[in-house]
Amino acid sequence: METPKSDTLEVNLRGRILLGAARHGVRDPRRVAVLARAIVAVVEHCHPEERPSLRQLEPLLTEQLALLEAALVNARAQEAPALAVAAPVAAQTAGPEDEASETAEEPPRGLRRRTLKGKGHTVVAKSMEEKLREGRQPVQELLRNDCVQLGLIDRKQVERLIRGMLGKQPEVAEQDVVEVLRQILQDQVKGIIRRLKGGPWATPQAQEEMRQDIHHARSVRVILMLARQVIKERRAWEKKHGKGLFGGLFGGRRGLGG
Repeated sequence: METPKSDTLEVNLRGRILLGAARHGVRDPRRVAVLARAIVAVVEHCHPEERPSLRQLEPLLTEQLALLEAALVNARAQEAPALAVAAPVAAQTAGPEDEASETAEEPPRGLRRRTLKGKGHTVVAKSMEEKLREGRQPVQELLRNDCVQLGLIDRKQVERLIRGMLGKQPEVAEQDVVEVLRQILQDQVKGIIRRLKGGPWATPQAQEEMRQDIHHARSVRVILMLARQVIKERRAWEKKHGKGLFGGLFGGRRGLGG
């Protein structure tokens, strides 16, 4: 028996599908229910442990509804007698007729494929999980390469941050990482100021401006830009004052070019 949370999601989907699918000739409540349960199955596949709120699920629901509408448009254009909804992940090798039959009996576990009848080919739609993983990759590459090369964090910290990104929207995952990097950069700049007795930021105003710049950083790229600026200003100050005690950005660590 479905939980009240599942009922809420399915009712929400039935209403949205009915409003959109009616334009494409789908008005049978039983068919709408099958389509709604298919999308619920996708949600359960992407979130097997705990169901997020409807608001958090909105990107996934929007994507699946868009795939459904595209399939309906194509099916109607080809005057297809029935819509072939995507097969379960475990049965991707089944033929189009088998897929349609399984859909009527049991909702699939993921809308991974949708067949365009009459076109002679199949369009493979990436799952939300795959899209999220690809969306997180650019930030993960910056962590593993640029952040380590600058000496901002070490490889153990990188892998810990990357593990913390799993299952999150790319934007949310990056903001969590940025929050950690902001604190690291802030602490390291404070350490440089103490060791150099102010160094390039000898005045309270200069220190506050740097603090504000770091505080307002909203991406890993901005954090890296600020870290490089810190290196540049520190090296200029050391050259001017005949200092050369700190090989990297953060003292004992080996920074970029340190």
